[in-house]
Amino acid sequence: MSTVPSAGRRFVLLAGVIAVAGGLAAWWILTAGRAANEGFDITDEGYYLLSYRWWDSNPLALTGVQYVYGPVFEWFGYDIVKLRFFRLFTVVTVHLVFGYSFMRWLRGRRPGAPPTRLWEAAGTAVVLAAGGMCYSWIPQSPGYNDVVLLGALMLVSCVLWMATAVDRGTPVPFWIFVVAGLVIGVMVLAKWTSVVMIGLIVITAVVVLAGQGGRSVARGVLFALGGLGLAALVVQLFVVRLDVAVPGILDVNKFIAGTSYTPPELLHLYWSSTITLIGRTLVAHGLLLIAVAVATIARWRWLRTAAAVLALVALSFSVRRVAVADGALGGSQHIPMYAETLLAAVLVAVVAAAGAVIAGRAGVTPRSLLSRENTRTWVILALLVLLPLVQAFGTNTPLYTIGFNAFAAWAAVMIAVLTGIWATPIVARLTLGLVLVGALVATSTIAYTGLFRYPYRSVGHSQLTAASTIPALDGVYLSPAAEENFSRLAAELKPYTDPPGRPVLAFDKMAGLVLMLGGRPLGEAWIAPKERARTAAGIEEVCRADRPSRAPLVVLNRAISDVEIDALRACGLDFRAEYEQLAPAHDTIGLQVWIPKAERGGRSAG
Repeated sequence: MSTVPSAGRRFVLLAGVIAVAGGLAAWWILTAGRAANEGFDITDEGYYLLSYRWWDSNPLALTGVQYVYGPVFEWFGYDIVKLRFFRLFTVVTVHLVFGYSFMRWLRGRRPGAPPTRLWEAAGTAVVLAAGGMCYSWIPQSPGYNDVVLLGALMLVSCVLWMATAVDRGTPVPFWIFVVAGLVIGVMVLAKWTSVVMIGLIVITAVVVLAGQGGRSVARGVLFALGGLGLAALVVQLFVVRLDVAVPGILDVNKFIAGTSYTPPELLHLYWSSTITLIGRTLVAHGLLLIAVAVATIARWRWLRTAAAVLALVALSFSVRRVAVADGALGGSQHIPMYAETLLAAVLVAVVAAAGAVIAGRAGVTPRSLLSRENTRTWVILALLVLLPLVQAFGTNTPLYTIGFNAFAAWAAVMIAVLTGIWATPIVARLTLGLVLVGALVATSTIAYTGLFRYPYRSVGHSQLTAASTIPALDGVYLSPAAEENFSRLAAELKPYTDPPGRPVLAFDKMAGLVLMLGGRPLGEAWIAPKERARTAAGIEEVCRADRPSRAPLVVLNRAISDVEIDALRACGLDFRAEYEQLAPAHDTIGLQVWIPKAERGGRSAG
């Protein structure tokens, strides 16, 4: 009996996949759109937006992401809500491109694929649904992690188009290489550690192009370099001079060289945290992995019956684990829990793939398409398996905190496995299919709760009811308490912040407050309590190069330290002699606000 469904059944199956996956995708997309005007984080999100606000006048930055999103933010009239919608547009667009590119390539690897565009639509819908993980916990405004993740998916899409051309025996269109070069340029500008991800993708591209010979590889490299050069030329002519941007980025990286993690320390953090996560996942969902392994190699009827029972029990235990351990909730506090859930899903696919290949080659079961794949296919699938974690390289947290935002790559792997093991017992295929559906439900739930119930460093949706009266936050809804506090502080400081653009130093992690006050950073936009030397170095660098005409306002949520006082001396300012507190902290929302004494006297006289 054929293991391939009939045409009618395949149509119903594909239509069902499109309906379910498309519905889940619509859920998180509509939620992101609804939440675009809600909440504001004055720490990380405030840092991004403050750097974008002054993208063309403050070259001191850890990365060049401000040159990617800064012009866009300016084009939108510095409207935060519009920038958030722009991020949503890019997330949806890139996942659609990646999903279609993947399914277009996979069709060539699956001769029995239905001869209808519903095939591509179904897979693309699954990938798009998985894209909801981009909204699992990080701020709604875009940052450098978005550039790296979306850039990686675009580069892989280019590789998939190359692989499709090679499989069909046709030349790779030159524009694919040019686009790849452009994307590489943007990724490197936004975050230099993205070279790790870029390097892995380039190696994969070379392996793919080698199928057409050395001339094809050389042609690809040439056009890609042309695209990279074009990206540099556009930045140089229309965005920022590279001899301004690059030194600013290098200066900041020098500032933090002695205080950040060393490469060995980072690698140890990545390794230990990943092993811990794998261990927790095996303990929590090990029975499900065993059930899939047994189902994949179940040759005899009695073993298939036993595998079905075992799979049903294992699925029940895993679902209960997810529910009890909050394994399908978003928000930063739930990252370890949902990482366990999603890792279990992709491990099920890995076990099913390994079982199908081994059992087919050993003659235990008929050989599946997956066991007949060529080297190029396995290299591409390996790239997709590694992509989520590798694209997160450079973060000073466990890789999975950022890595699982790229779950769409793993969803693609699960599609490849599910469509490549039709010769295995139906229990194995059904279990993997249910796990894939469950993973998509989990990603949409994670996105929904991460946006509405546990938004990044903000109260939940139901409490964000007060429209901000601060121009910088126009259109954004805050909690009534936050709106009252921020608007009162802005009103009290208005005599000292008009006209906009005055330097403001906010210690610590209050870049968003500087944005609200219409201020600009003095040195880096990022100020953190554990990196005081870095902050001081930035202040001193600015004052050496071009001392500001107006003394900065100083806002503190702690006592000022000698490090900052010494840094201000580089600006010709004696903090203890020349500054006074505007009012007691309880009158300025619990913050110390320091202004130059000369201004207080001048305004009083006026």
